[in-house]
Amino acid sequence: MAESHIEAIDKKNHKRHIRTHGNIRVLIADQDAHFRAKIKEAVSREEDMVFVGECTKGLDIPYLCKRVMPHLVIMDLYLPYSSLDIIYQISQMTPQAKVLILSDRDDPYVLETIRSGASGYLLKNLEEKQILDAIRVIACGGVYIHPIMMGRVVNELRRLSRKEGDLTKAAPCSWREVLTYREMEVLQLMSQGKNNRSISEHLYISEKTVKNHVSKILYKLNVQDRTQAVLLAIKYGWVPLV
Repeated sequence: MAESHIEAIDKKNHKRHIRTHGNIRVLIADQDAHFRAKIKEAVSREEDMVFVGECTKGLDIPYLCKRVMPHLVIMDLYLPYSSLDIIYQISQMTPQAKVLILSDRDDPYVLETIRSGASGYLLKNLEEKQILDAIRVIACGGVYIHPIMMGRVVNELRRLSRKEGDLTKAAPCSWREVLTYREMEVLQLMSQGKNNRSISEHLYISEKTVKNHVSKILYKLNVQDRTQAVLLAIKYGWVPLV
């Protein structure tokens, strides 16, 4: 049986915690000590974040959440005990705490975690910057899903649409009144789960140009992240459900 590890940052003895009142409070639950240390160090370098605790078992997370009151819980998908049950317990005991699921591989379980209340799903092989970006988006109420997983989410929406009838509402306007043709091309490729590099290769444009298009799409649609942009496009029928 794996040894349980729980650590809560002591408010009185942790100087950084005292200096960062109001910042994003992050807790990590993962059996990999090296990965926990990596995230802890990355979070500690950020001026708008503070690391408040860590543990290695799913059952310990709700208890630790009540002690340290995190804004965001980074949780490995394969911790002992059911991830879905843990996500539910967190939502009931500390509803202010958002959950970001991390996994070392693409897993169809992503849909179940999102249904259970998780606000994000990433693969562990991402760069630290992308994980930190996800933390900020989720802490502000957004959703952040790894591009590889986006295809699963979109396919599930399509499946539900075919099963339950047309779930989309009439768009308030045509996409042509909001986006350029190139921006719409980028949005369609985003809905297929393609990341910036794949989009740049598909459209024969630079990755920097793709990033600029994505930023403009998010601004014009008044959304916080790629996931919300794709879901809005599906809702309005701009991305066909096929």
